Order: sequence, then C-alpha cells, then structure tokens
Amino acid sequence: MQTITRHPVTLPWLFLLLTLAGPLSGAAREKKAASATESNALTTFAPVSQDHELASIWNDPDFTRRLIGSYGFDADAEPRMSPEEQTVFREKVVPLLREDPKKAIGTLQGLVKPGASAVFDFTLGNIYFQNEDLTNAVKHFETALTKFPNYRRAQKNLAFALVRDGKYAEAIKPLARTISLGGGDGKVFGLLGFAYMNQGRFASADGAYRQALVFEPDNLDFKLAAVKCSLQTANYDHALALLDELIQQYPEQDNLWTLQANVYIQKEQPAKAVISLEILRRLGKATPQSLFLLGDLYMSQESRELALAAYVDALEKDGGKNPAKALRPAQILVSRGAWDEAKKLFAKIRSAGTALGAEDELKLLKLESKVAMSTGAGEEAIKVLEQIIQRNPLDGEALLLAGDYYAKNEQREKAEFRYDTASKLEGFEADAFVKHAQLLVQTQKYPQAAELLRKAQKVKPRDNVQRYLDKVEQLARAGRS
Repeated sequence: MQTITRHPVTLPWLFLLLTLAGPLSGAAREKKAASATESNALTTFAPVSQDHELASIWNDPDFTRRLIGSYGFDADAEPRMSPEEQTVFREKVVPLLREDPKKAIGTLQGLVKPGASAVFDFTLGNIYFQNEDLTNAVKHFETALTKFPNYRRAQKNLAFALVRDGKYAEAIKPLARTISLGGGDGKVFGLLGFAYMNQGRFASADGAYRQALVFEPDNLDFKLAAVKCSLQTANYDHALALLDELIQQYPEQDNLWTLQANVYIQKEQPAKAVISLEILRRLGKATPQSLFLLGDLYMSQESRELALAAYVDALEKDGGKNPAKALRPAQILVSRGAWDEAKKLFAKIRSAGTALGAEDELKLLKLESKVAMSTGAGEEAIKVLEQIIQRNPLDGEALLLAGDYYAKNEQREKAEFRYDTASKLEGFEADAFVKHAQLLVQTQKYPQAAELLRKAQKVKPRDNVQRYLDKVEQLARAGRS
C-alpha cells in the first residue's frame, strides 16, 4: 500500500510483497489409510510450477490428496447408480484406477452415455484433470452437472479446473455453488477470494478470505491476500490488525514490516511508520529502499540528523552500486535548507565507489553549487556553474543559478544575460521572467518589470506572481504620474 513524498502501496508492489512472503510450510500429517480407488501411480494432481501464484495452495500435499481422493463416493450427495452400473464400476473401472487412472479412460469413454450415471462423467473428468487435460476435464464435469446439478464434487472440481486453467471469472459461479451445497472449506473460500481479487472485486474477495481464515487461521497467503483486499477497500485498521498477527507469527518476514509502515503512511501516522522501519533496520533486514523511506519520514518530522543517518545507511547497504539514487534525498535536504547534512551526503555519494553518470554528475554539481551559494561560498559555486554552462549552454537550471549569483553580487548585466538566455528554454521561461523582473525592480524599472511578469503569468499563472505583478504595476503607474 513516500512524501515526504507519499508512498502509496501500489498494486504491482503488493503482489511482489505477497510473493516474497512465501507459502506456509505444510505441516506433516499422519498419512491416512489410502482409499481403495486412490492411485498409487501418481502422487500429484495437475501440479503448477513453484513460482505460480497458486503454488502454495495447489501443490500442498493435503490438497492433492483430497483431489485424488475425489475418485471415491459420498452416498449422501452423489447421483445414484443402477445395480448394473455399480457392478461395472466396481469390476472394470476400480481396478484400473488402482493401477493407473489413465488406463481407465478408454473404458469410461464407453460408459459415458446420455442415460448413464453422472458418476462416469465425473470420474472421466477427474482423470483428465489429474493429467492436466483441462479442456476435457471441464467438458465432462459440466456433462455430469447437466445430469445431476447438485453434484457437489463435480461443482468443486469444475471450479478447481477452471482456476487451474486461469479462467478465474468462470470459476466464481461453481465455487459459490459448491459452498451453497455444503462443500465450503478453507481452499474453496480461498480460491473464491483469489478469483474475486483477479476480477478487481476486492470487497467480495475480502469476505471470501475472511471465511477461508475461519478454516485455516494460520494460512499466511490467505492473510496477506486479506491485507491486500483491506488496503484496496481503504480498511486500514483491519489491514493493520492482520499485519499485527502476521508479524507476531513471522517477525523475520521483512516485507511485513515494510508493508505495515506503508499502511501507517496511508493513515498519516509517520511516527508509527518510523517505528516499523526502525525495527526492520535493527533486525538487519532493511533494504536501501526502506532506508531511503525511513530518511524521508525523519525529514517530515524535521529530524535532519536521523534522516542523514538513514540515507547514509541506505547508500552503504546498496554497496555503492547505485549512488545516483541518493540524489533524490540530497535534493530533499537542499530544499529544506539542511546545508550541513547535504554536504555530508554529497561526500558520501562521491565516496560510494561508483562513478556517477554524466547527467547525474551535473545534478550533483548543481546541488553542491546551491549549498555553496547559501553558505557563503558563492565564488566557488559560480566557477562550477560556468563550467556546467560551458559544457551545456542549454542547462536552464544552471543558467538560473548563475543569474542568482550575479544578481546577488551586483553584476546586473551578467545576471540579465543569464536570465534572458534561460527565458528562451522550454520549462524555464516563467521562472526566468520573474527573476529578471525582480532584478529590474531593484533599479526601479517598473514598466519593463511588469511586462516580464505578464509574460511569466501567460506561460505559468501563479497567485503569488500575480500579487507581485499588481504591486509592480501600481508602482509603474505612480512613476508615470
């Protein structure tokens, strides 16, 4: 879910956090007596790769056992079979299922007739599902449901096959129907929440995940998904409550502390966000990004020295690989008049061990020049600025800084020349006109100053400039009278 630049928790970043958190390790369970129809040849059920977003659910051994076990019967919620069908199933299908489900496909294809029991269609669909032929699996599950609409296991496995095939919108109806038929459990509610979330229906997903957590209260993935839904619906208090639980269970999970800090930022509670990031820092798991954020938070509280320490730690944590990333906090320090801290950060950037690119080098030189001019070292700064301008005559920022130096040191012609040059560069016109006008006001050239201010307002209207223009025009009229 950084101001201070604000740090909204974006959707792409939250997905990354969910992935980094990793799935819960499946607890070892006592192996139950194998069903008479459970395959000994296959131990997986249409598995997904470990980096798949459903891997923690789908590849869970207990989940797999339940799917494989769905070859059996539930007499209270199953379509009936005639005595002849029972005999065929018991004597021809079951032995093949025990040996290798694939071998039962041919036999079942001869049994799935319009008037035959839906059990045959379901069993054939299950075999296709287990062997990742999802198209045929869905086809036979749907046929079974046409014959017996309240076939709970067919509803559930149809939903699971659709989810496994990435057809999340289509899976919602059979998942909900499974629940209405009494088949709701942690995985069913969890997959329903996942399907809703993929459709952007975060309020519905939140309700599903809350139900899933009733069945599986310690499921890390479900809790993280519930946090995401809470953030998307701006229910920050619920998100924080879930995060508190998760942090108590998994204090070593660094992304949880970062996520908690971002939620506090959304709630405009920077002091609490600082605590979260400081704990992460003291655990030795703070990333350069989280340290830069910590520095920003300290700056928002006017704690300059603490901010500098966090920024320096971020550079050190980065190992000197990307010193250019420190230019943004350097700009923050300069903009807030933290001259001493800015100088120390400049020195750290230059000693980080990696050469800055040409563009970043110019940015740093200009920041150093600003600090130099603000701390009485203008002569040193102007030398650097003139070198920058010589290398790039169209550097508007350097032109304005040089103009400021010359204006401050009563070198009006040079200042006017720099401002005039900057006024011809896109993006710098308005500021250049205003600065030039201020210079003219000092020499009581009010009509010329008013004209430049009008040009500035035409390019970039601003209330404070308009008020200044009104005063200058008043002085110009008084001068004429």
